[in-house]
Amino acid sequence: MRIPIRDYDFDLAHALQLVGLQRRRSSLGLIASGLGLLAAGAAIGAGIGLAFAPSSGRRFREDMGGRFDQIKDKVKRESERYGSMNTTSPHSS
Repeated sequence: MRIPIRDYDFDLAHALQLVGLQRRRSSLGLIASGLGLLAAGAAIGAGIGLAFAPSSGRRFREDMGGRFDQIKDKVKRESERYGSMNTTSPHSS
């Protein structure tokens, strides 16, 4: 029994796997992802360091608390705004 190919969703990875091959990541891709992780770790570490610093950290925590409150209020306003919008489709009868 033959099964038409159009019934399957093949992509490059599946096609390569059928013939026993696989894609390899480039060296540049590996280096870029490693540098990205390093930068993310440095940013997180700097943020944690500032958050727990004795004197200037207190001000940082207050500032971050204020920013989080602003974001929370904005999300609340937007959700109320979208919640009060009419959700019926103009094409529905």
